[in-house]
Amino acid sequence: MRQSQEQHSSSSTFPSTHSFFLIPFSFFIFSNRHTHIKQLFNMSMTNANFPMDAEGRTYHVGVKHGELANRIVTVGDPARAIILSRSLDGVDLENTPAKTIPANLFSLSSHRGFLTITGTYKGVPVSIVAIGMGISMMDFFVRECRAVVDGPMIIIRLGSCGSLSNAAVGDVCVPSGSYLVQRNVNYFADHDHSSDEEIDSSDKGTPYSFSKVFKADPEITRTLVKNLKAQLGENHIWSGINATADSFYSSQGRQDENFVDVNQTLFEELLKHEPNTMTLEMETFVLYHLAKTSTSAPLIRMNKSNGNGNSNGMENGSKKKKSNSIRAGACMMVFAQRITNDFITKEDIARVEPMVGKVIFDSLVELPLDSNDGLRPNADGAWEK
Repeated sequence: MRQSQEQHSSSSTFPSTHSFFLIPFSFFIFSNRHTHIKQLFNMSMTNANFPMDAEGRTYHVGVKHGELANRIVTVGDPARAIILSRSLDGVDLENTPAKTIPANLFSLSSHRGFLTITGTYKGVPVSIVAIGMGISMMDFFVRECRAVVDGPMIIIRLGSCGSLSNAAVGDVCVPSGSYLVQRNVNYFADHDHSSDEEIDSSDKGTPYSFSKVFKADPEITRTLVKNLKAQLGENHIWSGINATADSFYSSQGRQDENFVDVNQTLFEELLKHEPNTMTLEMETFVLYHLAKTSTSAPLIRMNKSNGNGNSNGMENGSKKKKSNSIRAGACMMVFAQRITNDFITKEDIARVEPMVGKVIFDSLVELPLDSNDGLRPNADGAWEK
């Protein structure tokens, strides 16, 4: 039996709007337009290759066709998503508490910790999706959102980062490209880390590996830089290369005496690999990588319960790839200056965060959706209700 959805009709406050860590969704009380998918796992799922329920809801993000716009801002912290949502059309700021999702917007939280808010900005449909932290969460988000949206998509990430450059805390960086930093687990194999014995690395390579750089969409990057400089001033906006790490600790060079990480020279190695490395964080590479590898159509949604042996869940005769259907960009607020060891204050976050969010919305509606692939963008959806 399919688990019913729980509708919340009361409003309440949201936990600390600037919490550094993802807040469990069990604490949330939302507006009367919010849908909480309480136990999606118990719902009837089809297609083990790409699980969806009978409504077409994806397994992790929990969204279905019509609940996401083609233009999306993705963030990590759900509190940041709520702050950004206050800039959308029709929000009654006077009667909407600062930590509450505005009642006129569509919102949905999933059992896997994703929060989706959809509305319009200057009349243009937009969505905000909070995904938590890390490369796996970004992978869930991009793939599952692509599966339920018709037509081309523009995705811009707003996150936080550490700076390896002159960018100070409170500044904003717009990465033109990103590469992946991964811990090489084999390097640490077959060693008794309780002893003082040196690791024999002669046949294990290096403790960390670095991928090639994947580029952001250049038009998105130019638009973000232009609009951010106009709003925050040229001296506070930086552009360069981002490094996305698979850990907040080891592969970002943080020292932890409880573990053998062999990362004391990681910063030097990053700059040797890519001299223009400016920032460290945990998500952007996957967004850029998946945008680069996206095909011209959201093929999975069209035949989500395919049982004909097609391992990709695609319809026979689906269009072959003509162009990438996802264009991606990002901007990051510097929370940690890794060279000087400074960390941002909550007052600076409260000042910068909403300004950068508004610039991203302005940039999103300024950027055109490329419909050359013959796919019509979502014609109606949650923003129309």
